[in-house]
Amino acid sequence: RARITVFRNDGGLYLPKTNEVSYLIHATALENTLYTLNTADYEVDLYKDFYVTKQLLSSIKTTNKLINVTGSIFAHENGLANCLLVNDTKNVVEGLQGNLFMLIGKRLITPPISEGCLNGIMRKQILALAKKVEGIEVLEEIISPFDLQKADELFLTNVIIGIQPITKYRKKEFTSDLAHLLVQKLNESISEN
Repeated sequence: RARITVFRNDGGLYLPKTNEVSYLIHATALENTLYTLNTADYEVDLYKDFYVTKQLLSSIKTTNKLINVTGSIFAHENGLANCLLVNDTKNVVEGLQGNLFMLIGKRLITPPISEGCLNGIMRKQILALAKKVEGIEVLEEIISPFDLQKADELFLTNVIIGIQPITKYRKKEFTSDLAHLLVQKLNESISEN
């Protein structure tokens, strides 16, 4: 895992005195070279204390994601594995640490970037891999909180964990069949390269 942090050099307050940047690279060894699927219980709920704004800046990864920090504290204090974030129009956007995918029947849905979700690398990979799965229609559509109750499967994605199935949202429990298939296809794509 390599994290590259790019930041503006010192000088000025909100108005920079220079456009020069510096960067830090922090590397940590991962336990596995391929992705594994965590099948342990993974319960989530909505985090509604603060909202993600529907704008381009929300789709960029930054070191200033206060909503993710406060949401993580809320999840921990309430015995949840994660929380789902909503935007300022009350649509579900993503998880605290990854993009959200929802399977309803044969339709795999993830929110469009215009809803304020992170434009993640793994999101792009899963969209491409899912489009190759026969019988699955892949869509970028708005997800309302009510849609979560109708879902057959929910999972989160990010480049470190790969795919994390959500097993429970409120009283609804979910399967993880598509998540299993996509992890397999993800690992096959890694092995090919």
